[in-house]
Formats: sequence, structure tokens, C-alpha cells
Amino acid sequence: MDIILKGTKPELDMPYFGRQSRFYEFFDKCIEPLMSENGIYAETNSGSVSNAFKFAKKGYKVIVNDISVYSNSIAKAVLSDEKTDEIENNNWITNYTKTYVDRAALFGGLIKKYGYNPITPDTLPEDLKKYIEEYKEHLTNIKNQNVRAYKIYNLDLFKYLDKLEEDKIQVDVMFMDFAWPWRDGTQTDEYDTTANVFADILKIKNEKVKIWDRSNVIDEVIKAVKKAQKVSKYVLLSNQSSNFPTPELLEVALLKNGLNYNIRHTMLTDAEYEDDLGKCDFFREYLYVIDGNIRK
Repeated sequence: MDIILKGTKPELDMPYFGRQSRFYEFFDKCIEPLMSENGIYAETNSGSVSNAFKFAKKGYKVIVNDISVYSNSIAKAVLSDEKTDEIENNNWITNYTKTYVDRAALFGGLIKKYGYNPITPDTLPEDLKKYIEEYKEHLTNIKNQNVRAYKIYNLDLFKYLDKLEEDKIQVDVMFMDFAWPWRDGTQTDEYDTTANVFADILKIKNEKVKIWDRSNVIDEVIKAVKKAQKVSKYVLLSNQSSNFPTPELLEVALLKNGLNYNIRHTMLTDAEYEDDLGKCDFFREYLYVIDGNIRK
């Protein structure tokens, strides 16, 4: 499938670097034929949680995972009824840590005001307060739809895949879209904010996430796909034209490691609503459908 689509804002609309709003309609066309009735849709890295929410709303069992404290807060804010642990920051931030809705809204507001290198001011500016309250209202409206995840994890990528195998959880589709390096091979520092910096803001102990670059990304992706095959009927590996490795490098690496994809779907779309960085006007999306080890 090779199509051109215009990006659209998702129903669950939270600021997040690299969010997949351009992907929704395209993904529907690719994924629906692979899902069984009441099947399980899982993600390795859930980002803004927009895709997971959409598929949970469709009635599928959804498994969400992300080691990012921001992503995990969004997931638990809208897809669970879990309570937070108490956090005392001794400043205004404490008022926005009492629920996962509060936490996700706080992070969303900080990104909207300061971008992907947020500061935490000593006093709360009025515009930041307004942004946070807007996100709280948005997240509460989503939560009140009573759409819930099957399972939510807050684990390192490989520990998560091992956990699924250990617990004998088998999924129809495992969707994998990583913090790919930029096209020149440098790491995407924006992911360091959502994965590590926000944990520091809340003074939460968090397993530090190493953001991949050209020196390790291919090896890590191969390792992740092979682990995902053990618990999946299909593994869907997503990459974009703005990233390293190029499709040619990635495809050769897949084939050399015995990962023969059934089909490569591609989509060209404008970059509206994507990352707010203005680095690209258009993206080409590549989606590789790889057989898993679970009998279909």
C-alpha cells in the first residue's frame, strides 16, 4: 500500500515529540486485517498513547508500555483508574502530582510553554497554569469515556518484551516505533526530556533511558524485533524518512538477520501536527509487517 494522506489531530491530543497523528488512517488500513475479533493490540513504546486509546475504543484489548514517566502518566490518566503515589516537591508543582491526570497535564503544559527543553519556574506563570488546566479538562473528558487498557506497563523495552513472554501473553499485533536517531545518525534529544528529564522534575527514581544513535540503533532494533516475535502473531515495525537508518540500510539489516517482512507499506504525508520542530515539511512512513512466532 502506497498512499498519500493528510495528518489529522487525534482524539487524545497531547503534545509529544514524534506523535503518530499522520499515521492513524494509514494504520487502520494496515492493521485491521491482522486483528482477530476481541484480539490484543500491543505497543512497545506508546508515546502520546493516542494510537492505543483509539484501538481500545474500537473494542480491542490494548497493552500499553513506555518507560517515559510522561507517557506512563498519560496512559494511566485515561486508560486506568490507578492512583498515584504521594510526591512532595515543596513548591507549586506538588499541586499537579496528586493524580495521573494532573501529572500528564503538567507535562503537557510545560511542553506547550517551553518546548522540549522545559524549565520549572519558581512560581507558576498564568499562561502555564491556563495550559495545564486545559489539558486537565481534555484528559478528564477522555477518561470519562471509560475506555480502559488491558494492561499498562512502565518498563524498559526489553524487560517489557521479556515480561510478556514470562507471563505467556500473546498478542495479535505488536506495533514498534522507536526513538529513532535523526537522519544524520545523532540521537533525538527530545526523547530524553520525556524519558528522563520529567522524572527528575518530579524527583522520581527512574531507570535512565539511553537514547539510541547510529552506533547501536540497528543492533537494538534487530534484538527487539526478535524478542517481539516470540509473543506476537505479527510484528509491525515503523520507521520514517527523517530517521536513521535509511530504509535501504534497515531492510538489508532485517534480511541479513532472517527477518523477512511480508510487505512494506509506505505512506507520504505532510508534517502538520507532528513534532512542532519544523524540521521537515513531509514524511514518508515505512511500515514493515513481519511474521511472529505465534500460530495464526
